[in-house]
Amino acid sequence: MVGELYKVDLATLETMDKLEAHPTWFTRDTMSVYMSSTSASDLVQCEAYLMRNFRPELLTTESLLTDYRETPDHRYVPGKDRPVGVVINVKQPRVS
Repeated sequence: MVGELYKVDLATLETMDKLEAHPTWFTRDTMSVYMSSTSASDLVQCEAYLMRNFRPELLTTESLLTDYRETPDHRYVPGKDRPVGVVINVKQPRVS
């Protein structure tokens, strides 16, 4: 598994909680990860957003990403550079 770690301040963490719809869609949990090897010295504690109410049908999409790497064909576009009127709506999950 590939990932990225960031050190963020409290205000950024609160913004990320909103973006990830914590705790409705994702829950922020503490976990141990290896930075670049399996050496005990590379083991660090971090927090990650995990989907607790996972639905298997979410894996059926062809656009599923295994990681968030930027490529020449799939470039990240900052919000300020996105076309006007392009809005991504996030709906709250159904509570069952």
